[in-house]
Amino acid sequence: MFCSECGSQNDDQAAFCKNCGKPLTAQPATVHHPAPAVPAAPAQPASEAIPEGVKGWSWGAFLLNWIWAIGNRTWIGLLALIPYIGFIFAIWLGIKGREMAWKNGKWESLEHFNRVQKSWSRWAVGLTFGVMLLGIVAAVAIPAYQNYRNRAEEQKLSDEISAAMSAPVNTPSQEVAPALPTASGSFDINSDNLPATLNTIVGQLAQTQLANGQSAVTLNGTPLFNGDDAAWQKPVRLFQHSDSKQFVLMTSSGGRGNSCEALFFFLVVQASGVTATPEFGTCAPQGSFAQDGGKITITMPKMGGNTVVVFDGTDVTEDGQPVVLAPDNDPSK
Repeated sequence: MFCSECGSQNDDQAAFCKNCGKPLTAQPATVHHPAPAVPAAPAQPASEAIPEGVKGWSWGAFLLNWIWAIGNRTWIGLLALIPYIGFIFAIWLGIKGREMAWKNGKWESLEHFNRVQKSWSRWAVGLTFGVMLLGIVAAVAIPAYQNYRNRAEEQKLSDEISAAMSAPVNTPSQEVAPALPTASGSFDINSDNLPATLNTIVGQLAQTQLANGQSAVTLNGTPLFNGDDAAWQKPVRLFQHSDSKQFVLMTSSGGRGNSCEALFFFLVVQASGVTATPEFGTCAPQGSFAQDGGKITITMPKMGGNTVVVFDGTDVTEDGQPVVLAPDNDPSK
């Protein structure tokens, strides 16, 4: 035993400590009782154990949700089809999907499980990006195509309207008359560009030297007039009225002395023959003209202004007053 005073070891039968002499007191024997056995926790069934490497985020379960749920026999994933709250279930599948798939499936190994789940994730990401790409292409292409269709329709409509407006309109009782010609310009009988001949619808009009030495305007070689004024007459300009009618501006440039240099008249040329208007003018050798279909306006200078002569295809007016045929203004005299 050990001394309680100095701690020295003594024989079990000694009454006093051999070191310090103090009486030794017998120590009660310590009885060691074994601790009660703690029952071991029951082993977790192999089907419910989640091995390391199963837990984690699943893109396949999140993106393909209900499709993934059917493929992995995780029927609760069909809740992702519910409107409005389906997205919440899709997120939940992304978090817990791998664990549920491990429990619900029959896997050869953890490697087999991970390989299948990676395939689901690759397909999910690929399909998602494919759909997004198609959406972007559609967002660009569809408006562009629609815009192209609209422009094509507008162009087609514009072409149809233009064609309809430019097409002649015929009625059973009336044919559309062709557009009448227009022209404008000036003339001067003293210039060198007056025509020597004019080709009309009834033949050639020309200033010709006759056998008697006299000059005259002829039609196909036949003098139009034989009067005193014929030698001074010559063509100035041809005006086309229609396929069957023409007007020729003529001048009589002499025979009246220095007081009146020139007068003018029109020839009306038709298949039925040639007729002449009375002579008109201010004695000035130049002027301007403007044709508007069958109406020809001649403007000539005079003292203090201009004289305006209008020929409507039949009658002649000078400053608004009709010019009446008389012996002193008859081109044939």
